[in-house]
Parts: sequence; C-alpha cells; structure tokens
Amino acid sequence: MAPSRRLSGRSPLVRQQSQITSFFSLGKNSKESPSPSPDPSPSQPKEKKPRLVIPPSPASGAKVPLTAAKNCHTKEVVGKRIKVFWPLDKAWYEGRVSSFDEMSGKHLICYVDGEEEALDLGKEKFEWIGEETPRSLRRLRRMSETVKMACSSADVDNEISEEDTADDEEWGKVGGEDAEEDNSDEVELEDEDEEEFVASSGSRSKNSTGSKRRKTMNLAKLDCAKKIKFEKNRERTASKASLSMTESNAVAPLSNDRRVQVLDSIGSTVTVEAAERFGKREAEKFRFLQEGRRDVRGRRPGDKNYDPRTLYLPPEFLRTLSGGQRQWWEFKSKHMDKVLFFKMGKFYELFEMDAHIGARELDLQYMKGEQPHCGFPEKNYSMNLERLTRKGYRVLVVEQTETPEQLEIRRKEMGSKDKVVKREICAMVTQGTLMEGESLLRNPDTSYLLSIAEHFRSLEVPGKGGVVIGLCVVDVSTSKFMVGQFEDDLERHWLCSILSELRPVEVIKPSKALSPETERVIKNNTRNPLVNNLLPFDEFWDAERTINEIRKYYSLSEHYLAAQNGCTSADNAGNCPVDLPDVLTELVNVGIDGSYALSALGGCLFYLRQAFLDEKLIKCAKFERLACSGFFNNLQKPYMILDAAALENLEILENNRSGGLSGTLFAQLDHCVTAFGKRLLKGWLARPLYDIRSIVERQDAVACFKGAGLTSALEFRKELSKLQDMERLLSRLFVSCEAHGRNANRVILYEDAAKKRLQEFIASLHGCEAMIQACSSLDTVLTSTESTLLHYLLTPGKGLPDMCSVIEHFKDAFDWSEADRTGRIIPHEGGDVDYDAACKKLKDIESNLMRYLKEQRKVLGNSEVNYVAVGKDLYLLEVPESLRGAVPAEYELQSSKKGYFRYWTPKIKDFLSELSQAEAEKESKLKGILQRLIGQFSEHHSKWRQLVSVIAELDVLISLAIASDYYEGPTCRPVIKEVCHENEPYLSARGLGHPMLRSDALGKGSFVPNDVRIGGVGQPRFILLTGPNMGGKSTLLRQVCLAVVLAQLGADVPAECFELSPVDRIFVRMGARDNIMAGQSTFLMELSETAGVLSSATQNSLVALDELGRGTATSDGQAIAASVFEYLVHRVQCRGLFSTHYHRLILEYEKNTKVSICHMACQVGKGVGGVEEVTFLYRLAPGSCPKSYGVNVARLAGLPSSVLQKAAKKSNDFEISNGKHQPVAEVKISDTETDEGRTLIKKLLSISETWNLGEDSRVVTLSLLGDIQQRARWLVLGK
Repeated sequence: MAPSRRLSGRSPLVRQQSQITSFFSLGKNSKESPSPSPDPSPSQPKEKKPRLVIPPSPASGAKVPLTAAKNCHTKEVVGKRIKVFWPLDKAWYEGRVSSFDEMSGKHLICYVDGEEEALDLGKEKFEWIGEETPRSLRRLRRMSETVKMACSSADVDNEISEEDTADDEEWGKVGGEDAEEDNSDEVELEDEDEEEFVASSGSRSKNSTGSKRRKTMNLAKLDCAKKIKFEKNRERTASKASLSMTESNAVAPLSNDRRVQVLDSIGSTVTVEAAERFGKREAEKFRFLQEGRRDVRGRRPGDKNYDPRTLYLPPEFLRTLSGGQRQWWEFKSKHMDKVLFFKMGKFYELFEMDAHIGARELDLQYMKGEQPHCGFPEKNYSMNLERLTRKGYRVLVVEQTETPEQLEIRRKEMGSKDKVVKREICAMVTQGTLMEGESLLRNPDTSYLLSIAEHFRSLEVPGKGGVVIGLCVVDVSTSKFMVGQFEDDLERHWLCSILSELRPVEVIKPSKALSPETERVIKNNTRNPLVNNLLPFDEFWDAERTINEIRKYYSLSEHYLAAQNGCTSADNAGNCPVDLPDVLTELVNVGIDGSYALSALGGCLFYLRQAFLDEKLIKCAKFERLACSGFFNNLQKPYMILDAAALENLEILENNRSGGLSGTLFAQLDHCVTAFGKRLLKGWLARPLYDIRSIVERQDAVACFKGAGLTSALEFRKELSKLQDMERLLSRLFVSCEAHGRNANRVILYEDAAKKRLQEFIASLHGCEAMIQACSSLDTVLTSTESTLLHYLLTPGKGLPDMCSVIEHFKDAFDWSEADRTGRIIPHEGGDVDYDAACKKLKDIESNLMRYLKEQRKVLGNSEVNYVAVGKDLYLLEVPESLRGAVPAEYELQSSKKGYFRYWTPKIKDFLSELSQAEAEKESKLKGILQRLIGQFSEHHSKWRQLVSVIAELDVLISLAIASDYYEGPTCRPVIKEVCHENEPYLSARGLGHPMLRSDALGKGSFVPNDVRIGGVGQPRFILLTGPNMGGKSTLLRQVCLAVVLAQLGADVPAECFELSPVDRIFVRMGARDNIMAGQSTFLMELSETAGVLSSATQNSLVALDELGRGTATSDGQAIAASVFEYLVHRVQCRGLFSTHYHRLILEYEKNTKVSICHMACQVGKGVGGVEEVTFLYRLAPGSCPKSYGVNVARLAGLPSSVLQKAAKKSNDFEISNGKHQPVAEVKISDTETDEGRTLIKKLLSISETWNLGEDSRVVTLSLLGDIQQRARWLVLGK
C-alpha cells in the first residue's frame, strides 16, 4: 500500500497544475455552458480515481459539517461512503468504510485511490455522503480543454500570476458576445493511465470517468487575471482502432516503403463521428494545407527543390493564433513528416493531425472540443514512443526547457511580453534511432539504420558494371557502426546480399542521386523500411566534410583533449591531430577507394545529428569494417559468401513462409542464453568461415564443451541465464553519461529520470560482475584443453579484459543494494574525491565546534555544558541554571528548560553559517555523484564491450556444441582439407542427414541419409540429378548446402563422415517465384539469378541449381539448361548439383567423366486404370531415372481418375513422338557447337545486365533472347 498522505504531511496535489488552465484560458466574457456534455461510456467500467476536495476559502463562509465527537458507529456503517478531513492537507478525501475491528474500535477506510487507513471515527472530522449520481460539474481533464480549442481570431492577453506554475499562455482563446462567463469555483483534473480508453458510444457520469488521480482545486487559487472557461467534460470519443482520418500522407506509413511522408490534407478518412467533429473546421481553417500548399520557402509541389517536409504558414493564419498555438505551429511547420510529442507540464500533447495518429495508433482518446487533441502523462513516454516508432512513424519530442518561475524572471529582467515558456526539440526518434523502451532489452532483434552512396565508374572493361557502393550500417542500440565500400555488378548482387542479411528498418540516401536499379534493389530486398532522402552535400556529406566533422567529434571529447597538446578550445578543436578509429583511418588512407563509404557515413552522421544522437554515439562508438568491403586485401578471404538467393533459398535466417524463424538453420542452432549471443550467431551464419585455420580453431573450442566440459558449460549458462541484454544496456548507459538532448540539464522532467538511470547503472555493474564470474566457471575447461581460441578468450589481459579491479573499485565506492533500495548513492570514503572533500570540510567544522565547546567549558568552569538541538536550532550551548551569573555577555539566550538555559554565541553562529554552506556543498556533490560514477565507468567502454564480445562468443560456441545433440542420427566433426597441387576441390559425405528435418516431423516415416561425393582427383565435380517429382531432389540439394555451411561455421554435421575443401561461395537457384512489383517474371528472375552464378562462381564455389529452365517452353528451357550446365562443367569447373527433368541432358553427359549421373530412387507399380503408382525411397542412386512420374503427383493431389488415365496415355505418346531413347550420337556436341554454347551463355549474361536499363534496351534484349532461343534449339535438338 502506498504511504499514507497523513504520514507524509503533504497534499497529493503538490504542484497545482494551474499551468494547464493558463495555457488553455479564455477571454474575459467566457461563460458557463448551459448543459453538461457527458463522456461516452467505456466498454468496461473503469476504476474510480482518488479525489481531492479542497475546501472553500474562509471568505466564502462555507461550513464543514462535522459528526459527533463520540464514536457511536460500529458495523452498521460498513459499506457507506464517507468524506474524511485531513488537517495537514486542509482537504477532504472521499472513500468507503470497508470493515470494522471490534477489538480496536476502528473502521478501515478505503479511499478512492486505493489507499487504506484504520480510523477511530470518534476522533476524526468526517461526513457521510450519499452514493454518487451524475452531476453537471465542469472539469478540466488533465491538460484542460477549453470550450473552443480551435484557433481564434481574438488575441486576448492573459497575465501570469505569481502563484501560477503555468507553463504557457492560453492555447486557445475565444472572445465575443457568444462567450459565456464561467461561474465554476473548482476544476477537476484527471490523469490518463497507460492502457485505459473510452469507447465511442453511450454516456456516463462525471464520477465514472477513468483516471488514476482525480483532484479538485479552487479556481481562486489559480490567481489568473482572466476568467477561464472549461468544458463540462473533457471527452475522448475516438474508438480504439477504427480511426482512419487522413491526417497526413507524411506521417501515415505507406504500403511499401515509408518515405518522406507529409501532410497533404487533414480532412481525410476518419470514423463518421470524428469526421463530424473535425471535418468542417479543418476544411475551412486549413485551406493552405490543400490546393495552395507551399513549403517554408514558398515553393509549390512540382517546383524545383520543393521540400514536402516543411509548410508555409500564411500571416493571416498566424494572427489568429495564441502564443501557445503559434509555438506549436512553428515546430510543426518545419517537421510536417513527424508526429510531435509536445510537452505541457507533466503531459505530452498531440494536436491537430498528430492527434488523429495518437487516437488511432496509441488508443488515446480525443479531448472535448472542435480541435483534435489528445495526450498522455510523462510516465508513458517510453511506451508510447516505442509503439509509434515501431509502426514506422517519425516522432519529434519537444520538451519544456523553462519553468513558469523562470519565465516570470525573464519577463521582468528582459522586459519581455512573452507568456509562453521556452520549448526545444530534444529528440527525433524513429525505429532506427530508438534507444528508449523496455522491449529493446528483451528482444534480441536488431533494427539497423543503413546509409548508401553510389558512383558509376567508366566502363573500361566490357561486362563490368563499374558501380561503386558505399555503405554505413548503424545499430543505434549498441552504438555500432559498420562501414564499407565495394564494386558491384549491374544487378547489385552484393547489395542484395547485405540487405537480405541485415533487413534495415531505415534507409538514408541522397535525394535523386541513386540509379533506378539501386532504388529497385533497395525496395525489393528490404521489409518496408522508412526511407529518408537527404540533400546531397548539404545534408548527405561528401568524404572530405565527413572526415572534418568526425575529427571535431573526437577532438572535442575530453579523452582526446587530454591526449593532444595545444588543443584546449573548441575553436581549434577541428584542426587538432586526433586518433581516429582504425577502420576510419584505413578509409582515409585508401583515398577514392574509401570515399563513398565515408560519404555514406556522412549521411548517417547528419541524420543522427537531427536525432541528437551524433555526439552521444560517436564518443563510445564501435567501428567495424563491413564484411564485403573492398578496401582490404582481396587475397584474404575470411568468410564464405552467401548471397541473397542462398540466404533465402536455404532459409538460413528467415523462412520463406512468413519471414519468421521457424524451420530456419538459425532456429536449429540457437541455444544461446544471451541476447547478444543470439545476434552474434546470426552474424556467423550469414558469414561462415573460409580460412581453414580459423575453422579448426572454432571446431576445437566447440569440442571442449562436450563430454566432460559440458558440466562447466552448463554452469556458465546458468550464470548468464538471468543476464539482461548487456550490449544494449551498456550502450544506453554510455550515451546517458553525456547531458545532451532529453538528458540536458535544462529540460524540465517530472518523472525521476535519475532513479531510472541509477537502476540501469547498478544493473550494469551486477551484469558485468556476473559475466566475470561466469568466465571463472570455465577455468576447469581451460586447464584440460589445448584450444588456442578458448585460451585466448578466457585469459585475462588477452581476449578477456582484466576488469576485476574496476568492479572492486565500484564496490568500494558505494553500497549497490542500498542505492538500489533508496534510489540514492551515498559514496563510501574514497569512492568520490569531490564528495570526500566536501565531507572533510564538514568534519573540520564539526571538529572546530567540539574544540569551541571545550573552550567554553573551561570559561564556565563546568564540564556539564553541552550542545543540544531544539527543532531546527542546532549546537545550542546548554548551561545549567546555577551558572547563569557566570555567562559572558556575548552569550545570546535562545531558549530554556527547567534548570537549563540555551545560548548561541557569535562564534557559534559563524560556525553554523560555515556548516550550512558545507552541507549545501556536500549535497551538491551528492547530486552529481551518479553522473560522475557513470562517467568513470564509461571511461572503460572499450573494455566493457570487449567483455561482452567474449561472453557472446563463448555463448555461441556452447550453443553449437549443444545443437549437435539435437540432430537425428550420427554426427561428426567435419574434416577440412586445403586444396593443393596434389588434390582438387572436393566434398565427401557418408550417411548425410538433414540438420532440420527429423523423423518426429515426418509422421510415420524416418529421414533417409545419403552418401554424396563431389570433386576430388579423377572424380566428377558435378552431380546431374534426376528423379520423380516429390522424390527428394530439392531436399538433397538443400541438405548438402546446409552441411557445408555447418562445416565452415565450425559446428558438427549430421553425418557419419564429412570431408571437404573450403567453399568460397554457395550459389543456390531453387524454386519458382516472380517479382511482379519489379516487373520481373518467374523466368526472368530465374535467368537473373543464373547470370549471377555464371559471372561470379569460381573453382572453389558450390553451385546448386534446381530444375533450371522450367519458366518457359520446354525446348527453350532445355536449351538454356544445357548451355548453363556445359558452362559450369567445362568453364567454371566448380563443384555442384544440377537437378533436372530434361532427360536429353542425361543422354548428353552419360559418358562424361566430369559429371556423375544420379537419381532419387523409387519403386513403380501399376495402379487403378493403368496409372503408375510410385513409392519414393529418397535414396541417392547412380544412373538416371527414366521419367519424372508427374502423373503420380497428380494422383496424390486428388485429380479425377479419368483425367489421370488420359494424362498417362498422352505422356506415353509424347515420349514416343519425341524419341526419348534417341542415340547419344545424335545429340553429341562438337567443339564448334561448344564454342557456340559459350557465345550463347555470354549473351545470356548480357540479357541480365541490360534488362533494367530502360524500355529501349528491353526491346533489344527481347530480340536478343529470341535469337538465343533459336540457336539453342539448333544446338541441343539439331533443329
């Protein structure tokens, strides 16, 4: 139960919210509305709120009815409503008698706010009240709605009272003859709680309105210079989710990509009720938002450089606004693409078009009046901010930076007539820049912010795209920057791979500077991101300006100022030599090969500057090289490459059904207990290792956590199981140590932000201590293994930073538990230098007082003289009455008691003055102790990040060890062998299973393992695979590719034995899909992906092509399949699997030693009506399958038997007429024809490279494709 008000001695209305009434106050002639307008009834009754009733002033002559002093009430009053007077608060509080205790004679009173108190009614002043009935009491709900919330032409000035804690001048003023005077003497204020709402139908009484606190205050105490007119009821009438008003195309998420969304019209689609309330006013008042819309510089849509993010406000419109309204519109007109959280007192308000979004997306309720208006209390800020940004909106946070008292001082000192407190933009938050919200610490998924720059180089080499891409990827929640630059082809395969892996939620790009192809790739390979177009150079910086800005960030930081000589001011900070992070230094040194990566970083920095995050993030940022960056040594291949097609077709990170995790390789391997471990595992899966030494080191480490090492691994996991997302928690803490944005000292916040920050600090300390202790639990593993990776990770001073001494320092600095309990840090001695100095000064003064006491004892000749404290009077010399005659003249009598007199002396007064100053200084140091301690903690940010990285890697290694126990059948440690002159690239698997498919998911059957051999000295490098439909061909292709990924990840493989030489890249062309939105048919998508395979595959690659050529006519498809297969076998000479239903292809390669002909075995029997019935064996067998048995699949699908019989007959006729058993010699390809096939492949590559360049090129391409088809028919069919 909350502490009793009676014990606190203060009213719950500690800060009377007269700022609300001042901000919304009306003109002199305002009058009471003639009749009540009750709120709609809620769909579920709400809890009644606490009501504070302040008694009328004595001048009113009102008398408070009292009960008899004698307590004559017992059980008969249980259940009655009562009003109890609290003398300290000078107020009445309503409640209900819930029970009676006969032993004590006390009644238990349950107040409306839920607090309970046992009272002896005979000793209390109370009053019985009847049951609540609907009343027409006018009230102000929270931020006070006026009768006319709309903008008014009247401009009546309201003065700010001395007692007024008001934030602002009135929001809306209504004057004129129709305004009625307000005779109300009290206003009811209500707070909205987090998840409460009011339904849109019905009505209810005043007292049933949902709120957590209901307070009533005497209007006389507001001391406003003008009468204030209020709505009888401030209603919120919008339904929860059905609202759909066309608030603004700018702030409503679009169906595909959420670009710069601006307000085109306010009077759009809302519920009928909301349209009736707001539609007419919006159509009349905001015409400048419709046909005559202009940006802030007066440019109209269609004009050059028109900026849809801004709005021109006509002077005649501005003249109708009050000071508060004008302030809101000044912010809004410059940020039409954002939703404003406008701070007013303890609440964030949403007005006009933003109110419609708040009602629809946040379930807020409209307040009464003709102006759209809703809001929520400060305590709900993080929750509502996260909810809105997760839905794709940009949110602009406008905070109050001046108190009413400061406003009054400013007005007096400067002679200002300003009646509105100062407000500033303190944050711009989107899904990619979100750092608030508890779900960030629970959800491991990353919301990436991606910035892209592009440059076309001259086509010096035919067939080369010459497209240079610069990227900067930022994870704001962890302060991690990934920067890189690479050369891409015309299809942007590299860019597709990165986008498919990262799935950025927000994209930053230079306006109108990217090619149509790059725009298409961004659109097709992301999941509806928020797109931000920045002006080139001015906003999207070039490399030179980016470096200059970066140097300023680092030179202005305290760390670099201390390290650099002569850099002592901000003026020359930008010119001081500073040490940039290694990645940025590399980019600067390589010149043009890093310039576009730096430009992309510049676009990111400008965007983060608008969000007030640039300085916060840069100071403790972690810069990494983007995996595909081309500015490092290309001979070093640290990773296997998985392009977008491989990631999607193999379902590595997302499944193809819903985009979720179910059925993915990540879900199979993810047994991590930390959120940052899960994120690292995703990164490993997207980039398996290529270097053999690195793979073997990881295999050794995984092996250590099996068998005897499993016990220690489980203990390690137990230590970390309750750990928060330390990577994000630490990053949030590092950012908070700087007083920027919403953390700035000038921002007026009413919630205890320091307490929340203290809790995060203590949680970080506990978390870091737990991580260090968890590492110590692996000491036994370390002593019994020779794994170089584990020794590196767990040895303090190497991979594991030695942070024990730092943790001990903070343990000695203050009591963590006590600070968490009290919400305040009291440092131990030695914990803080400044605080210690203040305490020493205080002790010195107290010591001086004690020495002075000894001196006075000698003067008076009595050792009984002592210091006493009476109330606030400290250090009173208490002298026995018998010594009164010996008291010096300088003694000043302060008080007395029987037998003693108490004195102060001038010396004591001086000491007390010094003592007061010392205590104030001590308290001041105590207030800043948290910030200083966080600053000290953040000085080690790189080591704390390193600690988290070590824990994440250990977590993933243990997860890989555990995952092997979840495979079905035997598992093995893959053998990785380097390719040399004695051997060739190969892959060999015996008893290969599937890492995801298990027998319990296959019904009555069990998964059939297979033996696969590809490559090696004298062995075929390609498997040409046939088999019946549904026979398992695609599954075999997938399981081989997944096994290779697992092997090079360092994990075990579900097989009896698995050997391979490293694969540098896996290409997967599987399934039939189109991209209608991009104008790509199934066949074009197939050819485009195939072109990427042919242009990029190397001898060390693994290619898996499933039924290539199915998207067109049989002859064309067979021709292309034959040509592509010939190119891979004879030109690229890589390892691969090629499944097909083109049986002529089998005849061509039947005697080719470079190709192994295999099929998925099956048994065929006669069924009803002569239709063949096929039993699938799912076993890889040598030789070809005679046919595909498609009719059998039709039978399984339930086609009518008559259709099946006719299909079977036509299939036989077709095989006879097309000469299925034609001799091999008839289709043998000569050397001349091989050259012709290569020419055909080159032209096929040309098709994919020119397809998206323009309509004219497409016409030429279609003609070229027709020519290729004719040549292919002659080449393969001899026609």
